[in-house]
Amino acid sequence: MSLISSPKIIETKILENFIEYQELFIGFQSSFLSGLYNRYQGLENGNLVLYFAKLLHQDILRHKDYDLNFDLSFNKFWENHHSIIPKKKSIIQIANDTYIPKETARRKIAQLTKKKILSRQNKNLGWLPNEQYKKSYNLFIQKEIENVSSLVAFVCKKIDLPFSREKISEEYKQKFSFYWFHYLNAQIEYLKSWRLQIKDLDLLLISLQVASMFASQNRKNNISHETLYRNPSVIKNSKDSSINATSISEVTGIPRGTCIRKLETLVKLKMISQDKISKRYYLSPQSLSNNLISKQLTEKVIKIFSKFYFICLRALTTKP
Repeated sequence: MSLISSPKIIETKILENFIEYQELFIGFQSSFLSGLYNRYQGLENGNLVLYFAKLLHQDILRHKDYDLNFDLSFNKFWENHHSIIPKKKSIIQIANDTYIPKETARRKIAQLTKKKILSRQNKNLGWLPNEQYKKSYNLFIQKEIENVSSLVAFVCKKIDLPFSREKISEEYKQKFSFYWFHYLNAQIEYLKSWRLQIKDLDLLLISLQVASMFASQNRKNNISHETLYRNPSVIKNSKDSSINATSISEVTGIPRGTCIRKLETLVKLKMISQDKISKRYYLSPQSLSNNLISKQLTEKVIKIFSKFYFICLRALTTKP
């Protein structure tokens, strides 16, 4: 089996099959971010949980430095978690790492601590959830593993690697902390990119619902990234793939009134358009020609996740 020499190979395949990939990726991100929003009462809270979970997995991985046979599996995760003592992190460092304003980070950390999702051990803050949370985590994380495996299986298919979703999922569970550290790192980088672009992460989650309708409608056309940005008029019939505020609220968990206000913001930013008669929202050609959903930003997102896919596939192809 040939080794994948560079993430660039993966990037190229995704760019060539952009809309087909986007249908999977946007659906996955919508589900992932909606889960964060509902579990932690907001995406900023969820972003902070991802950050502390990533640090936890990183510390678990350090055990491999001293014991090559150390068990990183999902089954051993909470036992491994129990052995980790959090390291000191200042609010300034957390804010810099996540691009969340310092006072916002301080306030959100206080909320997560009150809910006993974050806790202090030896005076250091860490992801130390209670037993009830652990049970619910085990359920949703297994579903997330399946969803990530589907994305990686799509990439495998495009570059002719014989790994099924089931095989990839099994591998993730066997070396859970290794893969999940890299996965969480990709998600944090993704959220950073969008925070720099639009500040309010709720706008991202809502815009994904509109983009998802477009990707589903146009999947069979298999439009490449280059074609889409060279000729945005290929999405001129986007009104056929529109969505209303009620549906967005039901999918994301964001209250309908909040959805309407934030949809109006997205329309003003020209990220999406609204049909004046039906009041439904859709992706318009001009959304691709402004700086908010720029060619450079979408390429950056693909680059972030291609690095993650590359790490996964290198590990799979070098496995004895």
